[in-house]
Amino acid sequence: MELYNAAITDNYICSIVATHMRDEYLPDQQFQQLNALLKQYYQNYKSAPQYGIITQMSSKSRAVSELLDEINESSSNTDTDALRDQFESYLKLIRFKKAYKDIGKMYEDGQGIAAVAAMEREAKELSKFTLKPDEFVDVAATFDERLRNNKESYDDTNKKKMVNSFYIDGLDEMNQGRNLRKQLSVFLAMSGVGKSHLARWIGSNAAYTSGLNVLHVQLEGAESETLDAYQASLIHTQAFNFEKGNINQHTIDSFHKELENFAGTLKVKAYPKFGKEVSTIDIKNDCEKYKEKYGFYPDVLIIDSLDLLNDSSGKSWDNKSLRFKRIAVANDLKDLAAELDCWIPATYQATIEDQQKVDDENFVLNGYNLSEAKGLQRPCTHLISLNQSRKEYKENTMRLYVAKSRFFRKAEPFKIVTDFEHEQFYSREATLNLIQQQNDN
Repeated sequence: MELYNAAITDNYICSIVATHMRDEYLPDQQFQQLNALLKQYYQNYKSAPQYGIITQMSSKSRAVSELLDEINESSSNTDTDALRDQFESYLKLIRFKKAYKDIGKMYEDGQGIAAVAAMEREAKELSKFTLKPDEFVDVAATFDERLRNNKESYDDTNKKKMVNSFYIDGLDEMNQGRNLRKQLSVFLAMSGVGKSHLARWIGSNAAYTSGLNVLHVQLEGAESETLDAYQASLIHTQAFNFEKGNINQHTIDSFHKELENFAGTLKVKAYPKFGKEVSTIDIKNDCEKYKEKYGFYPDVLIIDSLDLLNDSSGKSWDNKSLRFKRIAVANDLKDLAAELDCWIPATYQATIEDQQKVDDENFVLNGYNLSEAKGLQRPCTHLISLNQSRKEYKENTMRLYVAKSRFFRKAEPFKIVTDFEHEQFYSREATLNLIQQQNDN
């Protein structure tokens, strides 16, 4: 059932099932009829039919329709490569059993030499048989298939809402509207500078300005703290006021009226820091549960913060190996962004003990300030640092610096104005006023 669920929805699995599955390999007549329909469709269109089409094709057979319903209801998201490998092993086993039976009959009929030759020939063919894609790809032979797949992929991408904003003008000017799906963006800052404020700023704007579906994974602090801060930001008030329930009715009524215009969603998944080792596998499982419940993966997956995650290897990393652990986590998240076709903004705490250096406003954090993790920036699409001296802290300003970008050039650090008092990471109006003042001077 897992195999046919994938064959109905995935072009690659459909191609190998249509090519290699035979009636004698299947358990009953219903599967044989379904396989015939699948093969017929693939031969005509070179793609998987999806459930809507295969259901119409099988409508004349109640038994096949019931089988389709059962496949659809009972199947889960199984790794394509794992299914392919299982199917390959199954085909080899079937062929081996058939060869063993046929060659045994040849021996019984007195054809010993021919039987040995047949066994050697079959063993050689089985050793070479594989469903894995050819390591050496033929340019001309794959032209039609890749063109068709590219068009389908492009059409699917265009159906999704664009993810292309950091919601901070200076960064958006550099990015110039490039798609952020499949990208990992890490925001680096010292403790207390505002990493979590930035994470929530992206989350609330992505959901309630761009209409995207956002999942915020909180790895430090209580769930209530994150929700209070998010909900306070929606009405531009202090989290403290929201915690006390001290919000006037006019503000509440205005919020509910604006809520009608919000097209996106914002969900929070919080892990208690005490007694819980969270890995990238947990994050992936959260996304699968999210899809199971809502029917789609999140467009934006926020991780606050990356340095609190374990990787998917299951290794017990010692303190000397923290660098490799952090890099493994970043690689996992990069792969997850590609698999889910989402943008992953993640925060990361910088370690620097020289306060005098931090107070020098010509100094900015970069890849060398990734605690215990030199090289972590390699898997990242963007590494962006938040820099704030004690003077800037009092002024509610900071400097943002793009330490790495895969798709646009690095530029000079630029200053923004924050508004943490009202749970707003970025104040556009105050920042524009500051830029105007600097230009006037």
